[in-house]
Amino acid sequence: MRQSRHRRHVTSLPSTRRVFWAAVWLAIALIAIKAYYLGIPAARALTDFGNYLRSLAAISYLDVAFAAICWAAARAILALAGDPGKPWKQSQRNRLASALSVVFVAFAAFAAVYAIASVIFFGIFGGFLTYPLLALVGNLRMLSSSVAASVTPRVVLVLVALPLTYAVLVETTVRLVRPKNNPPRITFVPLGVWLILGIYGFSAAWTTRQDRRIAEQPHWVLSSSWWQVVSGDGTVRLTDQFPAADLADFDPIGLRPPSPASLVRQVAARAGRNLVVPRPPNVIVIVLESVAARWAGLNGGPYDSTPVLRAESAYALVADNFYAHIGRSSNSLVAILLSEYPKLGFRDLTEEYPNLPGTSVASVFHDRGYRTVFVTPSDLSWADWGPFLKGRGFGELRDLHQLGCPLISSWGVEDRCMVDGMIEFITQAPDRPFFVMGWTTQTHHPYEPTPDVPLLTFQREPVPDQYELERFLNVLHETDRHIDRLFDTIRRAGLEQDTLIVVTGDHGQAFGYPHNTYIQGRTMYEEDVHVPLMFWFPRRYQMVTRSNTVGSQVDLAPTIAELAGVPPAPDWQGRSLFDATRPARAYFYVAEDHFTLGLREANWKYIFALREGVEELYDLDKDPDEQHNLAKAEPARTARMRQRLAAWTEANRRQYERADNPLRPAAKQD
Repeated sequence: MRQSRHRRHVTSLPSTRRVFWAAVWLAIALIAIKAYYLGIPAARALTDFGNYLRSLAAISYLDVAFAAICWAAARAILALAGDPGKPWKQSQRNRLASALSVVFVAFAAFAAVYAIASVIFFGIFGGFLTYPLLALVGNLRMLSSSVAASVTPRVVLVLVALPLTYAVLVETTVRLVRPKNNPPRITFVPLGVWLILGIYGFSAAWTTRQDRRIAEQPHWVLSSSWWQVVSGDGTVRLTDQFPAADLADFDPIGLRPPSPASLVRQVAARAGRNLVVPRPPNVIVIVLESVAARWAGLNGGPYDSTPVLRAESAYALVADNFYAHIGRSSNSLVAILLSEYPKLGFRDLTEEYPNLPGTSVASVFHDRGYRTVFVTPSDLSWADWGPFLKGRGFGELRDLHQLGCPLISSWGVEDRCMVDGMIEFITQAPDRPFFVMGWTTQTHHPYEPTPDVPLLTFQREPVPDQYELERFLNVLHETDRHIDRLFDTIRRAGLEQDTLIVVTGDHGQAFGYPHNTYIQGRTMYEEDVHVPLMFWFPRRYQMVTRSNTVGSQVDLAPTIAELAGVPPAPDWQGRSLFDATRPARAYFYVAEDHFTLGLREANWKYIFALREGVEELYDLDKDPDEQHNLAKAEPARTARMRQRLAAWTEANRRQYERADNPLRPAAKQD
């Protein structure tokens, strides 16, 4: 009997050794992948190498713990499979144990490949892949250009070679290393040291870094985010109490008490009592994809990337404090078009609510006899924009399929083609009033420049991602050049006194300066949410006029309606920027693998990270680059602004409960 037990123990050793060394090599691979993110250090002093090792442990100790947990789970499964109480022959147990160990090696190899892909994804989007991000992405074909810019042949080779190399290393180690103890007890010593060093290193140096999420465990991030969504644990709702009056910021126009005549209406009434009222103007709205005010030339930034718009601002009102609600185009479309706050959620509203109730600004003009069109050089199948826009007052929808230009990236064709489509529509019947909305795409990552157009040099600040920023600014400059043709078309048709042209951005874009963040939608710093806004209207403005009032995208439709002399829709949540009674506030948020809420009120900007409980407060008049966090010095102000954010989340919850239950009658917020 003793000999039989010994024989069973011996026959199980290859499988247990395979599982053990698979876990060891997985831990080594995960550490090496995080080392790739940090960069392999050159020859350094011993103290510098010690700091590097501490940083490496800080961002990889959870990965080592993940490998250890996987090993423990696999050993438990092997123990169950080899239980002598099971009615199996010893040979069957051995084959099952061997098969299970091979499956574990395959799982660990996949985990290593996924870790590499996750670090690449982190470099593109500033965070590991989460289930909500998968829902956000939706259309992988549209993402191909952004991903292809980072997936080089070298990266593809590594992704292919890694699992094969990993399997060879595991099997070689199993055959060559035969310790007396299985697993070797000595291996628990470096495991404990690495965990302790990592916990200390993270708490000492990484908690305040912008890229601190690289320390998270990517496999756990994906699986836990999936569980949060499935279990409904991702709902945003602050617990702070707030005055009921704070909800009035989000009341639709139809539920608000009548306000005094706005400044525009007062001036028009005084100046034109005895004059013939001109016809309502044509309206052109141009939304610049991924363009923050910092990178455009309208708001006093260092980059002369939009010389045409800057020159045309001599006949315009320029808003210096205008904001996007989120770094996500689909939700910006809803806010701009419907004057409705986006849902505080992970998904694209155009997909989640294709039939979202609301009055489109296009329908306001369409119902008054305007010809209307939506033009984009992108693909309206992205995030179901096409189905969402149908029935929203547009007589025509034109995307890359109708514009007839060759693709410049997987995101679409050149912005030149959008301008061509807009001009063609206008000149079809210039005597009839028109509402034209254009949404560019070439300034979307990977910022593909127009072929055969020489690249200019714009570098003015110590931006780490200089290559990407230069490409972006050159594309923006080229788009600006083509917009000049639109202004020229209006003037040649003699319509400059009868046309309002609105130019804004859908959200910003980050390039690593003045904050260590990239792409869009990851933070609420100015480069992410502060966007340009210009109302070109020679009938009213004969010199550049600037407005310091704080506004956001829900305010755009009511402001356009006011300038055009038409009444706003009663269900719009925004207010005209000319309304003297409107609160000088703008609300914005981040919804990725975490939730962050923000508020701009007068010169103050407040940011609250719900997941971490971290507050930031900036005086933008004195600190436009948001470098000096005043939250601790202004506890009363932060508490009050946090109450306003709590009111927003409550109003937003009620708003989208009504959208989910359209038969429920709307009621005034209380």
